[in-house]
Order: sequence, then C-alpha cells, then structure tokens
Amino acid sequence: MTAASQLQMNPIPEQKFVFPIRLSWEQFKTLEELFDYTRSIRLVYLDGQVEIVTVSTNRETFKSLIACLLMMFFIEKDISFTPTGSATLQAEERGSSKEPDLSYRFGEERRQRNRPDLVIEIVFTSGTVKKLEYYRRFDVPEVWFWEDGVFTVYRLQEAGYEQVTASQILPELDLGLLAQCLQMAEEKEAMKYFRNAIQNA
Repeated sequence: MTAASQLQMNPIPEQKFVFPIRLSWEQFKTLEELFDYTRSIRLVYLDGQVEIVTVSTNRETFKSLIACLLMMFFIEKDISFTPTGSATLQAEERGSSKEPDLSYRFGEERRQRNRPDLVIEIVFTSGTVKKLEYYRRFDVPEVWFWEDGVFTVYRLQEAGYEQVTASQILPELDLGLLAQCLQMAEEKEAMKYFRNAIQNA
C-alpha cells in the first residue's frame, strides 16, 4: 500500500480560510496572538491579506519523514547544516509572514545568516506559485514543493523564482529517490531503502 492510498483511506483534509478584508500589520499581530498556542492553525500574511490554514496529520507525517531522510543524507554526505524547521519568516517592512514546513541553512557561515538557504513546502492545498512570493521577500535561494508525489524545485533569480530540474544547493541528492521513499507504506523500510541507495550511489 502506498502513502497515497493511505491518504485516501484516512482523509484528513486541510482547510484554508481567506479573510474577506485586508488587515494592517498591527491587526495581524493581534490576531496572531489569539492563535499563539494553537499549533494546528497557521496564519499567513502578505500585503494585508491574511489566510488561516489548518494543519493535517498527513502533512506532519510527510514533513517528519522528509526531515528524517534528509538528516540521513546530510550525515552520509558529510554536509554541514542547521535545521531551522518551521521558524517563521516575518517582517513588517517586507509585508510578509510565512511559516515553512521545513527549512535549512548550509555551509560554514550558516549561523550568521538570518534566512534559510532552503525551504521545503508540502502542498495539500492550491497556491504553489503564490507561496513563492513569501520567500522571495526574504531572498530564500531555493524552494522545494512536494505535491502529488513529486518534488518541484525553484531557484531564485534576479527576476524571481525559476523552476529548475535539480537542486543547486544539494546537487548530489536524487529527488526522485526521495519522492519514491515517501510513497512507501512502511516508514522504517523507506529509511532503510534510502540509506542503502545513497551509500551505494
């Protein structure tokens, strides 16, 4: 049984509510305080438009498995990294607030940077292209979307994000292999299969 078929058997849909009116930054921050202790709710802000998004168990499952597999890859390939998780990218002067599913910094000077080098979004609702604008405001070099069993990679250029065929930050990573492991029904077997594949590559 694939992960996709598991989702069909146990659907836990995410929901998105878009505020019908625009809010100021101060109004948004007040609203944010009201939801401060509700981890199943995310607030997203862009130029006055506010979205409330519920977070499903399915999202958290895929998020955790991607993080485990990437951790294994970083260790096997001796890659220096700092996981910054779902740390919110937020600034009034940039008119944006967004919490990624996963994010990472890489390299020797990674702790001096105030933004991630890589953001990963797990997509169960629409709006992939729009989500890129949040990260453009913070100059995030690379964004991945996992949707319908496939990874799509976007690289920041002068004119905005451009879809590319492979990661420039992690060029040795086979994203097809990573996606394949996410479709496996048993998480333990997925991790063993991934580890053997990268060790023998």
